[in-house]
Amino acid sequence: MSYPHIDLNLFRIFDRVMTEKGVSAAAASLEMTPAAISQAIRRLSDLIGEPLFRRDGRGIIPTSRALGLHREIRTALHTLERALLLNQEFDPLTSQRIFRIASHPDLDLLLLPALLAHLARVAPHCRVESVPGMFEEHLRQQALRLRNIDLVLASTAVEEPGFCNESLLTLELRVACRADHPRIGESLDFETFFAEEHVVWDVRRKDDWVIRSLSEQALPPRKIAYESNALLTALSLVSQTEWLCVVSQWHVTQVRDTLRLKDFPLPWASSHCPVYLSWHQAQGRDPALQWFIRQLHLIAAS
Repeated sequence: MSYPHIDLNLFRIFDRVMTEKGVSAAAASLEMTPAAISQAIRRLSDLIGEPLFRRDGRGIIPTSRALGLHREIRTALHTLERALLLNQEFDPLTSQRIFRIASHPDLDLLLLPALLAHLARVAPHCRVESVPGMFEEHLRQQALRLRNIDLVLASTAVEEPGFCNESLLTLELRVACRADHPRIGESLDFETFFAEEHVVWDVRRKDDWVIRSLSEQALPPRKIAYESNALLTALSLVSQTEWLCVVSQWHVTQVRDTLRLKDFPLPWASSHCPVYLSWHQAQGRDPALQWFIRQLHLIAAS
């Protein structure tokens, strides 16, 4: 079947209904009437050949076809919007720009709440989308090249040609254990650290464990009892076992009293863990993205 005269605006309206989870909210964000939104959805349903939503009380629920279609078109719409907006002036007070970031949940916890509160004041119609599951370096680089995402936040810079990097912040690392650990009192030495079992953050840095990549000396292997991809999960396990965990000072501070933990400096010379912003050099001409990067620096500095 051919579609010689497709109104691409139908997909934009459909995306907004899916994102806003309703016709009225989509109409308000697009400055259209609910009737016009509903008419556009009917036209798209006729084009697809099956319903995209079904009634549920006073609202609507997307069909399985709608969910699949949204996954297929969202990246294409995002890329198209980036191309159209690249050289336009950016006004944060009126823009409806969506900034897409590939990060890690532990970094999101550190930055996202403050960032969203800040944007609500200075750019009330802009939104941030955190792209989940994109932890592999090659996947992030490919997504940046295709402009499927705007930024990567990670502990390593993208060193391939064609990418830009800026240091956003550094995180001091601490060793956490439960407050009443039977073998650790008021201090922690090198030998005790490596004699105990550990729960470790399974994120690698430069193809190695984070602490090894930052250490100024060679380290013996740890006794790894458990690997976790979330620092708060790791700290919860530490509070209920005799395990140790290397974690950022910020994260352990958030839960130290609640989980009854204590923490110590690393018992060897180590650099702090850096966090970098990375983007494709073609995005350097995007005034909205450059503005957004400045806002992230403001949040990190505070």
